[in-house]
Amino acid sequence: MDYVQLLGLSAAVITSVSNIPQALKIIRTKETKGVSTSSYTLLLIGLLFWIGYGIQRNDLPIILSNALSVIICGSVLFLKLTSKKVLDDIHDKIRQD
Repeated sequence: MDYVQLLGLSAAVITSVSNIPQALKIIRTKETKGVSTSSYTLLLIGLLFWIGYGIQRNDLPIILSNALSVIICGSVLFLKLTSKKVLDDIHDKIRQD
């Protein structure tokens, strides 16, 4: 693995997991007031475009890292848009485990 591949892999990992702290904070605090729906919607659309780009270039690292990011970003957006009761249920379920 050369320097450029290592740099790309590092960037993919960091950007893929960057929204995990936000998702965990929402679950822990049961609060989504500070989360921007429009920002996460735009981010999700951009990530989907990156997956399309990766498919066109047949670039598996781009496809996989952005697919992981879509899952995490989509989870944050789901938590933001879901009802308070569902958020409470998710919080309680995780706290029990």
